[in-house]
Amino acid sequence: MTLTANRDKDKMHVRDMLAIGLIDASWPARYPPELATRLQHLVDAPDG
Repeated sequence: MTLTANRDKDKMHVRDMLAIGLIDASWPARYPPELATRLQHLVDAPDG
């Protein structure tokens, strides 16, 4: 849901989950292409 909304506050939630290790770089492969691209961008550039 967070990736679907694609709002700044939602991106921050994903960044927080990345920072504490709840999700990692292997996760984009689990999503459809559009959502995987959004997540991969956050994995590659967690600071924005």
